[in-house]
Parts: sequence; structure tokens; C-alpha cells
Amino acid sequence: MSPKKPVRRGAPKDAGRKIKKKANILSAEKITYIDYKDVNLLQRFMSDRSKIRGQRINGLDVQQQRELATAIKNAREMALLPFTKRVSAVARGPRRGPAPEGAAPAVPADVEVIEADEATDIETTVEGEEA
Repeated sequence: MSPKKPVRRGAPKDAGRKIKKKANILSAEKITYIDYKDVNLLQRFMSDRSKIRGQRINGLDVQQQRELATAIKNAREMALLPFTKRVSAVARGPRRGPAPEGAAPAVPADVEVIEADEATDIETTVEGEEA
């Protein structure tokens, strides 16, 4: 039987730091009821990809976070809020590593690519008149 190793104990995780609690937006604005139809309020508690932010980030208490999550879920069912938002590859940034040979540059499907010659030769015509 081998001898037991001594247990290493480091400094406590606090180390004298005081954690600053985030301000509660609902209490500051005196909102007592979270309505699923109030889309502007609900979007303040969601990320850019339409994910519900956590309780620590929002600064809400447990009951308010539950009511908020329920209201967001109801608003999504009523199609007032999206379940998710598509983030294009261009907005995310380039992929890591070299691109495979022969691969075209990543352009989202909904973006129209204009060639350099077409971009400079723009003609304006009035309806009913010919150029």
C-alpha cells in the first residue's frame, strides 16, 4: 500500500473579490408582469441569435427568469419572435485553415454577386421610355 499524497489546497476561489451583481432591469423599470406580446422587452433578454440569456447575465431573480422564459416561448409560438436567426458566413468571419482547392468562396445563397463590369455600367431608365 502506497502512502497517501498530501492534499493540495489553494487559495479560496473568492480571494477577497466581491462579485458585483448585475442590475435588475425589471425592478429598475418597475415592471411587475412580463407580457409575451411586449416583444421589445423580451428581445432585451435574448442574444443576437435569439437564444434566451442566462439568469446571471440578465440579472433577474429565479421567478422572473422563469416568467421571462415562458413569455419568450409563448411569443415564439405566436410567431412574434423567431426561434433562431440565421447568421451568414460572411458575418461570422473566415473559416480556419486553408480553403480546399477548387472551392468557390463562401457567399450566402441570398446575396447577389455582381461582377466588376456590371457594377460600373449601371443604366437608369424611366418606365415607358427607351434608352
